[in-house]
Amino acid sequence: MMTYRKILGYFLLFISCLAWAALPLIPFLPYAGERLTVWAAGVFIFAEITWWPAVLLLGKEFLDWSRYCWDKCRAVLKGRRD
Repeated sequence: MMTYRKILGYFLLFISCLAWAALPLIPFLPYAGERLTVWAAGVFIFAEITWWPAVLLLGKEFLDWSRYCWDKCRAVLKGRRD
């Protein structure tokens, strides 16, 4: 059963990932350089503000997922695919 802690954690993680995905698109917005810099800084700060509480709320689940991804990456780099 999902608790409110997990639901909020996954929601914040999703929002943070959307912000990180939007960050590389900012240079293509039709604004001047200064405004793009402000937008990029704002999106970066927003992504960080949503990322860290998500990590803290998810705790063990996030660590387990991180270890799983790290092990998969190491296996691919070593040439093994499990």
